Amino acid sequence: MTSETLRSTLLLIAALVSYDSLAGKNWPNFRGDGSSTVTADLPTRWSADEGVSWQVDIPGYGQSSPVVWSDHVYVTSSEGPFQLACQVHSFDLTTGKKLWTTRVEATTKVENYFRNSRAAPTCCVDDAGVYSFFASGDVTAMSHDGKTLWSTPLIKNYGEVANERGVASSLAQTDDHIFVLIDHHGPSYLVAINKSDGQVTWKADRGDRVPSWSSPAIARSGDRNIIITSSADTVDGYDVATGESLWQLAGLQGNHIPSATVVDDLVFVGSTTVYGGATDEDAVAGSNCCIELTHDDDRPGYKVRWGAERANSYYSTPLAFAGYVYYVNKVGVLYCVNQETGEQVFAKRIGNPCWASAVGVTHSNGEQLVYFVLKNGFTIVLRPGNEYDQVARNQLYDADAMMEARESAEKQRKTNSVPADQAKPKTGPEKVFAGMPERQLHQMFSYGDPMVYGVAVAQDRLLIRTGQALFCVGGEATQ
Repeated sequence: MTSETLRSTLLLIAALVSYDSLAGKNWPNFRGDGSSTVTADLPTRWSADEGVSWQVDIPGYGQSSPVVWSDHVYVTSSEGPFQLACQVHSFDLTTGKKLWTTRVEATTKVENYFRNSRAAPTCCVDDAGVYSFFASGDVTAMSHDGKTLWSTPLIKNYGEVANERGVASSLAQTDDHIFVLIDHHGPSYLVAINKSDGQVTWKADRGDRVPSWSSPAIARSGDRNIIITSSADTVDGYDVATGESLWQLAGLQGNHIPSATVVDDLVFVGSTTVYGGATDEDAVAGSNCCIELTHDDDRPGYKVRWGAERANSYYSTPLAFAGYVYYVNKVGVLYCVNQETGEQVFAKRIGNPCWASAVGVTHSNGEQLVYFVLKNGFTIVLRPGNEYDQVARNQLYDADAMMEARESAEKQRKTNSVPADQAKPKTGPEKVFAGMPERQLHQMFSYGDPMVYGVAVAQDRLLIRTGQALFCVGGEATQ
């Protein structure tokens, strides 16, 4: 085979993989291909009694989203007072049968506390295997049958993280590398890790940063891939091959939790007001902005297209779909703005915030719908347009199931509680809450289980993940 033939073959494979993601066969990363849009024939109506094809328990507790490759679903969880038992689980997409669980021995202790990150980073997956990342700093590659291929301990190698809520940034990937972002009160960095052997290819130092939990995203600028990080009050572009800093948009407020959404040459940034952080609502609204990627004289750049007037994006990432951009704030207000201008189209209270990012779905008949899976397990199905057009509101579990999940989560928290004499003193905003009863904190921050943390769409199925369970909506019911 000639080098040109080999190159053409590799390009074809890459194109097919991209098509599979867009067409809904695979969901390989946090938010699928990074846009949270997909072509799929999802149901629009279901309930706790009808339409849920299967449901399985996940050992331990986790806040990551599912990812899908072929007929395998992957999720993570952790257990123990210091989350020393980190786990990757594989389930059959059609039946929900657990295929395997592989344990990752944590190299750094992380307190198991409901206000902390608990197995929050989402895996990424490709045809060679699944790549996980935990708050302990351990990045691990596994084969599709659960065999560990390599493990790289970032925090052990580069120092502890001063982030009062733990590490929650999900992985991004290209064909050859995975990328990890760690921003905290200390030496922050972005690293590229070779998929084949776990070696760090490059490390881009970011200085002392505001603690953040957003995830990097891959974009295309001209003839090269770049990494977009929307985090710690800036948006940065890095060269995928070298880690070179290409540009930075500074002066933002509140982009510590939502990640950037990339659609072609546009980047949509999400920001929110947070305790102990950004409090200027006007500045935060304007930081929910649209950036256009530019390319002059072989040098990638950017220009700001618009900043929103009243948008606010809490835990979930903004969704750009069908000519609109959607944001959901911390009290469950949905903001819809025009994608071209940033002008507000409408604002509507939908009943609960979203911790899982919304998904834009194009059905095979051309119909376009937006699925908002709320923190409390209800799903709002919305038809895009200049007015709020609700198609359905679906319940995932009934009151009995909610009570059972709540009791299971409380039992798990007690089992994994850190002995008082071993707990580190709380810092930052968490210091204020250190002496308050857990029940009071649950009420204050609406942290009552079961909570929906993440979703995925693959092969006409909607996967919904709570802390201790995985649900599949669509397909033929097996239970």
